[in-house]
Amino acid sequence: MANLDSADLLARCKRLSGVPSTTEFPADTDWYNFLSDAQVKWTATIASIAPHHMYGAPTLLTSADGGYTYPFVVEPIGQVEIYESKTGRLLRQGPYWDPNADYVWEGDLIRIPDGKTKSWGDGPYARYVSAPTVIAAATEPTLLPKAVRVLLVPEACGIWATRGGMRDPRPFFEMANRIWYGNPAMGDHGILGMLKGETAFGGSEAYAAGGEISGLEFIDTGSGYSSI
Repeated sequence: MANLDSADLLARCKRLSGVPSTTEFPADTDWYNFLSDAQVKWTATIASIAPHHMYGAPTLLTSADGGYTYPFVVEPIGQVEIYESKTGRLLRQGPYWDPNADYVWEGDLIRIPDGKTKSWGDGPYARYVSAPTVIAAATEPTLLPKAVRVLLVPEACGIWATRGGMRDPRPFFEMANRIWYGNPAMGDHGILGMLKGETAFGGSEAYAAGGEISGLEFIDTGSGYSSI
């Protein structure tokens, strides 16, 4: 058992819920199902705030209809980056009626606008967050960053408590909210604050680098014109 792996999350759910180990319900498979449902929720939440934690490597999209559409291998969650090639420019999304747009977004695929076809050769490539796995004894959670997985435990216990109205789920969901939001009055900004603050200079990605010319770039160093 490792910290916040499948077995650890299962043990945490049992400890937090206080369910006797001899009970027939929930069985381990039930807890894993509750954890999987919790992971779906929190993957979508993290993907909308800090998708970079779960972005995969650029994935080639291929067309099966002559270049009219390019489906994703799996349906992405949250923001998607689409490039004309691994080293090419970022493609521009637009409406179907705009012939100058690179593609139209349709959820599980992109479509070339204005009824046209398009081929990029080696491309397009997409970076995105994939749908989470179903957590099981032999299948680890995919939610990242790893520290965020502590949210799955009270969320799963809250889901368990709602079944049949036999338990009050509010303490569990309130616990998840405390972990998420923290207590700002005490300087604790929770996981949300951590995610929001970890890329303080993320907005600089919108600015091109090296936009100024000083003149030094054109001094002859003897090996051709190069910057010094």
